[in-house]
Amino acid sequence: MKTHSFILLILVFSLTACIQKTDFRLYEGKPLDIAVVGEPPEVKEDQVIFTEISFDEMTPEKLISYDAVVIRENNLSKAAEDKFADVYSASTIPFYFIGTDNFVPFTEKDLEYDHTSEWTAGMSYAVGVLTSQEEDILKHWGFGLHNDIKNDEHLKEMYSRIFLSIEKING
Repeated sequence: MKTHSFILLILVFSLTACIQKTDFRLYEGKPLDIAVVGEPPEVKEDQVIFTEISFDEMTPEKLISYDAVVIRENNLSKAAEDKFADVYSASTIPFYFIGTDNFVPFTEKDLEYDHTSEWTAGMSYAVGVLTSQEEDILKHWGFGLHNDIKNDEHLKEMYSRIFLSIEKING
């Protein structure tokens, strides 16, 4: 019996040693002040401050003090209303839509957000948009989840990549 227990113990240690722990890169840049429509997400970075705002506060004048705007999953239908398309396209800061792989319902008028744009494995979990003022084109980015697995660790890692993109945009 001791031999079987010893072999089992060795197998457990061997298998544990084979499991790779993914080393995610944290955002270590300058402090960011991000407006969020919905509940602020949990992130690992202490230098990122989320300020909860309402859709009524999404005006160019009120957003000027933020580095970006994040719109959370449960607010996507309202975010796709026609009146906000001009806000996204005229903004000098990026908008990130969480829980969708499609930016078009937000940036084009007369298109409704439907649940077919919600995340499915193999697709981006978030999209970012910003109109380039110099080139007058809409730039967009997709952010997937590690191994297409939605869990707290992978969501936090995705937000770290979003923060890196904000830093790159803001120079």
